[in-house]
Amino acid sequence: MELLVIDDNKTTLQQYKLNISWFGHLVHTAENGIMAWDMLNKLPVDIVITDWIMPQMNGLDLCKKIRNTNFKKYIYVIIVSAETDKKNIAEALDAGADDYITKPVNFEELKSRINIGTRIISLEKKLQDKYEFIKKNYFQTLRTFVNLLEVYNKDLGSHSQRVGKLSIKLAKMNSNVSDEDYELAEAAGLLHDIGLIGLPDKILSKKRTELSADEKLQYLSHPVRGEIIFNEIETMRDIARIIRSHHEQFNGKGFPDGLSGNEIPLLAQIVSAASIYDNIIHKGGIPLEKITEKLHALSGYQLAPAMVDQLFTINAEKIREENEKKYLKTSIKNLKKGMILADDVRMKTGAIIIPAETILSDQIIEKLQKYRLMGHFDQYVFIFK
Repeated sequence: MELLVIDDNKTTLQQYKLNISWFGHLVHTAENGIMAWDMLNKLPVDIVITDWIMPQMNGLDLCKKIRNTNFKKYIYVIIVSAETDKKNIAEALDAGADDYITKPVNFEELKSRINIGTRIISLEKKLQDKYEFIKKNYFQTLRTFVNLLEVYNKDLGSHSQRVGKLSIKLAKMNSNVSDEDYELAEAAGLLHDIGLIGLPDKILSKKRTELSADEKLQYLSHPVRGEIIFNEIETMRDIARIIRSHHEQFNGKGFPDGLSGNEIPLLAQIVSAASIYDNIIHKGGIPLEKITEKLHALSGYQLAPAMVDQLFTINAEKIREENEKKYLKTSIKNLKKGMILADDVRMKTGAIIIPAETILSDQIIEKLQKYRLMGHFDQYVFIFK
């Protein structure tokens, strides 16, 4: 374990360092809370042992600051004080301390307290590793579903990829969406049209106004079909609810439930806005400079005015980006990690291999090289300069 000990007495610090090092731990020291805070932001500290009474920033304030900061891992905090009153102990624990030791410090007792902290940190790390494993499998599962969409219909697959990216962008612009829900917004955006799988191609190729009564009925069922697919998977039921509502309209004339205004889940409004915006560009073929006129017509009708305002911002950014973009035609052999694709890489059949705006990794470059050797596409791709 890596420990940070804070005390304004240099002799005491040396005693801590000598004894704790004998316990088999790496020990850092700081003479005040401000110095300690700077070290916490630079070093991978596991356990903090801090005196309560110190100049500049005392141990209790340091503890509160640690608890109010989102460190990548949990930091175990032990407060040291000469006070034995239960009120002081309760105050330290309420501030976020994990343990409390009274002076003079008995180093054998301290060793036991450090061992407790070590066990807790080890358990927390195991839980974090399991969470990362589950999260990785979760997104692999999502990617499998997106691949199914691409196999079923390449345009639908590309649309879903773009809507996923735009949904997370809109989510981050909305102060009512928590950080924890960003990934949910992206996942729902990626999978919002999963219920279209199995519908005849002629339905997908028509405008909604061109559908026959039977075709329209089939089309209108796709949000519910998508919900049913993911309701069977417990970890994806939140996605299922968003999928069901992504065709609801602000004026209450959407489907399948006729929800209106704030009755529509916020993340469903975000996915709907992302999908509509992408369709305006890629299905409607409307230039970016003319999209604001189209969006004005949707404000308060299909979409909430606030959501349309956010799309205005995104559209303005896209116009600026398009004006600044410079493309470079590059051979596969000259690709390097970190380059960004400026256009979809497609097979000769039209199927997307890698979508535009993908940041190249060594694995993706290797994949492209294999597809090139198999003769599936030209040896050149377009990247952003």
